Amino acid sequence: MRMLVGILFLSTLVNCGLGQEFSSKPSEAAAKIRVHRLSIEANGLPNDDRERITHSLEHCTCLQEELWPRILMAFRDLGYFKALVDEPKVFAVGQTEGTRDVDVSVKVDQGAQYRLADIRIEKAVLFPADRLRNLFSLQTGDLFNATHIGEGLEQMRKLYATEGYVDFVATPTPRIDESRRTVDLVIQVDEGKPYDFGRLFLDGTEPHAGAAKELMESWKTLQGKRYTPLLLNRWLTANTSRPGPVDADRMVDPMIDPESHVVNIKLLLP
Repeated sequence: MRMLVGILFLSTLVNCGLGQEFSSKPSEAAAKIRVHRLSIEANGLPNDDRERITHSLEHCTCLQEELWPRILMAFRDLGYFKALVDEPKVFAVGQTEGTRDVDVSVKVDQGAQYRLADIRIEKAVLFPADRLRNLFSLQTGDLFNATHIGEGLEQMRKLYATEGYVDFVATPTPRIDESRRTVDLVIQVDEGKPYDFGRLFLDGTEPHAGAAKELMESWKTLQGKRYTPLLLNRWLTANTSRPGPVDADRMVDPMIDPESHVVNIKLLLP
């Protein structure tokens, strides 16, 4: 989820006109690659920053379509808020178990480095704005860092989920001061409505006779209560016998019903 939030935040910046569209052939975009060597062509990029970026991306494994946003995010994480990244050129150098090993070269105009001026939270009612602001590790004067912003947005999502606000949306809008090379981030909050636990659906084969009936009966203790991930995890721990800690992301498929404001749960049986 953390990477997803980061990519969604990056997409927001692109849609604000601070990035550029990227496309690749569908067959290539779906291919899984491992970066063997990354070469960056960027005039004036400090050697320390070049090494940080290459170190963070070399030997990483991803889909080819994810490569461009990862490179752009790496520059944004070092304050290069308006970096322009060309389409990466990919050269196959080998293949291991279905993953292509590739060398990558990319041309970048990194532009100037920007620092954070402030993060302002607007239209939040359930939680005080200063509490939400404290979920972001980035402080005034720090180099702008897109990943840290994404992590703060993810912490906001988790906090609202503790009160059942699963359709909470936070929309970040950057405001740039070119004279000071700073970025103000205004985050508009749409809290949505709280949701309750809905119905339980089972998908798969019951591990033993009568297990499905037991699960459905136990679910009645949750149905109708305010939905929170914590209560769901407690129920899963008490009612499933899988080894190791509960991994709700793999065990359940939440299905949000915006009309009745309930979260129905599909439980994936082993």
